[in-house]
Amino acid sequence: HNNHNNHNESQQHHQQHHQQHQRQQHLRLFSLHADLNARDLLMVRTTDNATGNTTWTDTPLTNAARNGGCVILDGLDKLRSDALSSLALVMEHGWMALPDGTRLVAHDSFRVIGIGHPPAADATSMDGGEASSWITPEVQGMCHWIRVDTLPAKELREVLVELYPSLDDDIVDKLMRLEKELNDVSVDSAAEQESLRLSLRKLKHICRRVERNPNELGNILCSTLLLDFLPEWESGIVKRCFEKSGISIQPRDYGTCDYTMDEELLKSCRRVASDPLLVPNVRFHENAGQAEVMGDILEAHSVGEKALLIMGNQGNGKNKVVDKLLSLLNCEREYVQLHRDTTVQSLLMMPMVENGRIVYRDSPLVRAAKHGRILVLDEADKAPVEVVAVLKGLIEDGLLSLPDGRVLSRLGSKSSEERDDNIIPIHPDFSVWTLANPAGWPFHGNDLAREMADVFSCHTVHPMDMNSHKGILASYGTNVEPQFIDKIVNIWEDLRVAHERGVIAYPFSIRESIAVVKHFNAFPEDGIEGAIDNVIAYDCLEKSLTKHLNEIFSDHGISLEHPTKSVVNRAEGGISTPKTRASSPKFGKVDPENTPHVGGNTWAGGTGGSDTAGLGGRGGPYRLDLGHKVMQVTDEMKARMSEESQRKARAMAKEAFNEKLKELDMGKLDWKRYQSLRNEVDDEITQLKSLLKDLKRRSEERVWLKNQSNGELDENKIVDALSGERDVFKRRGNPSTNGNFLHNKPITIKLLVDISASMYRFNSYDGRLQRLLEATLMMMEAFRDDKRIRVHIIGHSGSSAKIPLVDPTTSLDEATQLKVLECMVANTQYTYAGDNTVEAISDSISQSAKGDLVIIISDANLQRYRIGVDDLSPLQSKDVHSHLIFIGSIGNEAKNLARTIPNERATVCFQSSDLPLLLKKIVSNSLRQ
Repeated sequence: HNNHNNHNESQQHHQQHHQQHQRQQHLRLFSLHADLNARDLLMVRTTDNATGNTTWTDTPLTNAARNGGCVILDGLDKLRSDALSSLALVMEHGWMALPDGTRLVAHDSFRVIGIGHPPAADATSMDGGEASSWITPEVQGMCHWIRVDTLPAKELREVLVELYPSLDDDIVDKLMRLEKELNDVSVDSAAEQESLRLSLRKLKHICRRVERNPNELGNILCSTLLLDFLPEWESGIVKRCFEKSGISIQPRDYGTCDYTMDEELLKSCRRVASDPLLVPNVRFHENAGQAEVMGDILEAHSVGEKALLIMGNQGNGKNKVVDKLLSLLNCEREYVQLHRDTTVQSLLMMPMVENGRIVYRDSPLVRAAKHGRILVLDEADKAPVEVVAVLKGLIEDGLLSLPDGRVLSRLGSKSSEERDDNIIPIHPDFSVWTLANPAGWPFHGNDLAREMADVFSCHTVHPMDMNSHKGILASYGTNVEPQFIDKIVNIWEDLRVAHERGVIAYPFSIRESIAVVKHFNAFPEDGIEGAIDNVIAYDCLEKSLTKHLNEIFSDHGISLEHPTKSVVNRAEGGISTPKTRASSPKFGKVDPENTPHVGGNTWAGGTGGSDTAGLGGRGGPYRLDLGHKVMQVTDEMKARMSEESQRKARAMAKEAFNEKLKELDMGKLDWKRYQSLRNEVDDEITQLKSLLKDLKRRSEERVWLKNQSNGELDENKIVDALSGERDVFKRRGNPSTNGNFLHNKPITIKLLVDISASMYRFNSYDGRLQRLLEATLMMMEAFRDDKRIRVHIIGHSGSSAKIPLVDPTTSLDEATQLKVLECMVANTQYTYAGDNTVEAISDSISQSAKGDLVIIISDANLQRYRIGVDDLSPLQSKDVHSHLIFIGSIGNEAKNLARTIPNERATVCFQSSDLPLLLKKIVSNSLRQ
């Protein structure tokens, strides 16, 4: 009975496979990319293997039109609009004029399914106007359009339960809660929304691995979402969603790692190599840190993941880990190193001239697919995204059309009597392992994860833990004292922390530390300074980086001179009881000895007194800080002032304020004062300018322009050249602005600065006004003369919710910058008490366009004015990237308020050196998007 059932099941499986096979024979996948023109969509030139003569070969589109069946055009949005519009004839009238001069009437069963991403709603052209969508009127009339929405939660759960029946219900519940939490998060347009969503593809990757290791749910989710490479505030959002969903993650311990690989699992996945020369043979020092990464990759490989994305900072050992694991598995490897000149054609085929004939040789990708090898794509972030994206059809659908007319197919060819030589069966052991660096600065790579992260099973290569680091360095430094190795490991740990904080941009890795040890091992007479200088000599050309490196090395006994910042904070002096009644406001006498005066009404610059300009008192016309400990009168004492005295104080403050502004307009600017502020944020300015330079370089990066009448011969157009075609060259140039190629509009950044009375009053307590001035100076100087950035700096105080300080037309030379800073100080000194933070936030965000960045800096003195979380709801705008920074607080008010503001839209920053750093992070993350 059991045998009979097994036989029936086998028959049913065979029939299902045969039916699926038949369906796929009538289904063709055509993966589109930007290099395709109108002719390439219909036919391509190839050579006859027997005679060497040139011939025309049908593309999957023409093949389906000629023989019937359905073709899937995957990636319509990647084509130029003119190339896409050229299909109107066959789509609407059922015939096409082919490049070989013939006319083809489409088969009755010919059908086309097009797949594409919707156009960006806020895309703009180079001139700042609305950019053309790839869905032009011609394209719109060609098809019946269907919008594909995400699955409802109930159906999504049913799919997961059906696909993974052994998955625990509790885990499914947690995943569904997390999926809902992430979808409900208010993500602004300046951030990448897809990185915070669990698509069905991502959920399948997660479930496939969690079925095997249910206790690793948190770690698998972190890898799938590439949590370590998300901007800091997005990472905070994800972690909070984890907490709400009942998913716990353990912070990584960089001190030690005690992981051991599963030998049984390794043994079960080991292969028999048909060509041992293709199995990597790498020098490798056994260590727990890299064993943990190999174990993570091995587990994904063992559950049938065919495509892996292994991401980590440069120099962390991605290649070593992969090669060692392939060696342990005895797997044959095909290796391709991608670069900016890599094209789709060069990835798929290699044209060669043999015996006077042009022949196409299989690329490493095709060889790996045919023979079941592991294809390692190194430096995948350096290649144009569409080059790697073309693999999506191969990975997901098991179909990929090659330039010579052949097709890679997971289901193979037809039956033996109907065998098609153009069908190349994909070996069941074929896998793609992709190595990449994080996008952007300092590796200058493309954002591969944003385009294709859900296609891959994602894995993170973390920086090395200290114990593993020591072991590896010891293996290279056989003649080096252990104390030296310990010192290098401790220095590199401090460098890792500095990079995480954003103090240094470059993530120094084990590659550099190995170079130091190898140098010292070979040339001990150079000493530790010489060994380190051999590695960081180029980095020392950058002044700001050298400063931070010197500080870190000095902490470990490598003495290097460097002037450090000094921060002076003065404590509050307590409660003051004025010795006189408040009568009439006045400036007061100037004490030439600058002696502290408390509680009186005679001297200017006193504290806790009455009538005179000073701090902490009552009835004075404005604030004046001479550097003394501040004594404070109570609010009850302030309330006893008469209306007449308050009116006179306001009038004097206004008059003094106007005089100060007049003085500024006359140009009496203190260059020494400007330089002292500039020096405090010089490093952050340099780093932010470097980032902007990198973004500009990427936006202006030239590409290969194909089908040119002059330039270099395009290796993919050799056959066309032999046939007499003229446009067979390629040359470097700027991307075309025609069609649907979009360019970003200028980025608007608004900085809202708190210049209320409390900023001046409590500056002596925690330096909040000083921090604000430094941060504002950093923004002005970093964006100075950058036409891609439109900067607005707007103040708010008790007197007004909108005090314009800088707009895009302002010339931000040094004199203007200092004038803005002095104007800010004057406002804090002469404005009357009050708060317009809520009004300033609401007004600025409501007047911002989609994608603008709004940064608000406040001292969190909000409870006094009964301002709560609900009043700050404009921060949650989905269209505007907004962030509130508290730089001062009375007690724990700022921390408590920031904790209750949703979606990580608020941060507390009390350290003087951290505010420019935090602003740089926020701006950098926004600009990278």
